[in-house]
Order: sequence, then C-alpha cells, then structure tokens
Amino acid sequence: MYDVKKMFGDYDMHPNSGVNPQYAPAYPVEWECALRTVEVMTRVDRAKVAALLADTPFELVNDRVAFRFMASPGHTLSLHQGRMFDLMVTVAVRYEGLFTQTHLYMYCSDPMGIAAGRELFGYTKKDCTYAFDEAPDGSISGRVDRRGGPLAEFRFTPDPDAPVVRLVDADEQPGGEIHVRRLPHPERLETAYADIVYRRTPLAYSEPRPGRAAMTLKSSAFDPIAALEPEILSAQFMVSDVYGGGFAVEDRRLLKRLIP
Repeated sequence: MYDVKKMFGDYDMHPNSGVNPQYAPAYPVEWECALRTVEVMTRVDRAKVAALLADTPFELVNDRVAFRFMASPGHTLSLHQGRMFDLMVTVAVRYEGLFTQTHLYMYCSDPMGIAAGRELFGYTKKDCTYAFDEAPDGSISGRVDRRGGPLAEFRFTPDPDAPVVRLVDADEQPGGEIHVRRLPHPERLETAYADIVYRRTPLAYSEPRPGRAAMTLKSSAFDPIAALEPEILSAQFMVSDVYGGGFAVEDRRLLKRLIP
C-alpha cells in the first residue's frame, strides 16, 4: 500500500486543503521540484491577445507571447511519474500596481497539477501528454499532444550568437501570475462565482542560454493556439533548482471578488 505522505513528497495533508470532504482530501498545498524550460518568445497580433483577455480587467503590456515548454523533474505532486510537464502560453499584464503575467493557455501532464491549478488559482490548465527530450549537445525536442491528437511540436538548438528576447524589454521582468478564477453555475449557463487570484512562487532561473527554435502548432477547434499565428523572435533554455509552492514559500493572494 502507498504511503500517502510519500506520494506527495515530504508534506502532510493540511486541513481544508481541497474541495473534497476532509476524509477524502484532494491534494496538498505544498510542493517542490526543479524546472527546465525552453522558452520560445513570439510576437502575436495584439488584437488577438486583447480579445482573449476581454473578460478580464488586466492591461496587456505588449504584443509578445511566450511559449514555455517546462519539465519539472522530481515534482512532488507527480512522484509516481518522476516529473511533471507544463506548456504555458503567457503574456505580460498590469493590474492595480502589479506587473505580472497571465497564461492564455496551459497544458499539464498530471491530473493533480491540473485540478490544483484550476481550483486554487484559476489556471487555464488542460490535460496533455508530452515529450521533452534533451540531447548531450544541448538540443531539446518535444511535443504536446491532447486527447490523442497533436497540439504542438518544438525543437531547440543552442546557438551562442542567437538573440535573447524576453517578455519585456527591461531588466525587470514581470513576476508572479494572475488569473480570473471562475466557478460555473450548476443550473444555468453563467458564472456563479468569480474572483482574481495572484501568486508568486520562488524561482531562480539561470541566465538564458540562447538558441534557435522551430515550433509547429496544430489546428484544433477545442484548443485554438494555432490561431495565434505567432512569429518567433527568439528561443532560450533556462534552469531553476528552486521552484515550489505552499504558504511557507510563496506569495498567495485573493485580490478581489468579482461575482457575486
């Protein structure tokens, strides 16, 4: 039989930590892992991104969209798989003094990561399968599939002469993440509850390692990321040995209730 505590790393289940009754807790609120990220920086028609954010109060900063293919070895919510994977499609925004980010689309390989992210922070997470293969020469290739169909493919090749373009042209990059968290009404096609949630997790990325990237997005009626038609500006690889969540290590805030 599994040791429940070890299933989630060296963390205890906390009272009131999930949406299930206390005799069937959903997930711990603490987790940690390393993070290995291929970031493909793109330019997207600003009107397309603004349309996606139209039902939020967030101010879009520019026309850049980061496609971040993120492998998390040793993720303590996914110990049984050895690592977790996320694809984050991210833009920089401002909201009431916060210079931060929101994820237009997110895909995650782990059911617990999906549930916790959506319920706690309003992430746009959906399920996926993936490949993230690192070669001895530093090149990385991978793919994201969803429900049996291809969604995205990428290949990163290190090149010290390639440009490094970040989400904004400044030393200070947006920090943390912000989302509108919604709960659908059980009786009607409307939102029963909505609020704005912000979090900032500990993260200590290495200096970006520049390279060249090829990325192909597949058309899908249910996952329309290809409709963004991104223009690739740069690609970089980054590593953080510090990444984690929980009340002891991160800034977690419910900023405002919107509905009711």
